[in-house]
Amino acid sequence: MLAAVAPSRVVGVATMGGQECAVPAKTARLVGSLPRTAERLRDGGELKIVAIGSSSTEGVGASAPSLAYPAQLERELARRFPMSVIRIVNKGIGGELVRDMARRLERDAIDQRPTLVIWQTGTNDANHGISRQDFVATLKAGIDRLHAADIDVLVLDPQYTPRVAANGGGTYMGLFRQLPSELGVAVFHRQDVMQAWVDSGKFTFATMLDQDRFHMNDRSYRCLAVVLGEAIEHATRD
Repeated sequence: MLAAVAPSRVVGVATMGGQECAVPAKTARLVGSLPRTAERLRDGGELKIVAIGSSSTEGVGASAPSLAYPAQLERELARRFPMSVIRIVNKGIGGELVRDMARRLERDAIDQRPTLVIWQTGTNDANHGISRQDFVATLKAGIDRLHAADIDVLVLDPQYTPRVAANGGGTYMGLFRQLPSELGVAVFHRQDVMQAWVDSGKFTFATMLDQDRFHMNDRSYRCLAVVLGEAIEHATRD
């Protein structure tokens, strides 16, 4: 059982994530909207979410599957929306590129008939030298298929690591900021949130990442779930 999280409070600037996971609200808010998800939550019915992605969706770095971010997010959303039944299906497979995820999109996402797909991607493509143009084209084709199936899409961008910090934001720097307007999706800027944790002293790389200094750990997955859960709540209730 997770410990209760303190409510967000204002400390100089508005924050999200409670005391342990606090990050500036302007950094953590979703960019874009989730209209189908908002409607389902207003009705108080079942909300089914598919989390598709690579290792940080699968939960590499977590000490148990129940501590991967999708499982922790399921519990966080259930706490925030007690009148709804929240179910998150974890379809993360470590090491995959966006094209690999696109190939299984029908089976692992559309056929699951979710209201929302959270698509975590970009880290492996950048590391494999996939061009920005090819990455966006593949992602757009997949998003179009999801939208055609009447599914909301929330894109989760790459994690913040020492390599990203040394590289000034990584190969795809700035790319994910264009997606809401270009592709009509919501985006959660995980990289900005993680950087804010490090900059504020909430985390260091040693406490935020697994021993490989690449994947998140139990505590940072938990904070990701807390902040993302709050961001989804704001996006669907505003």
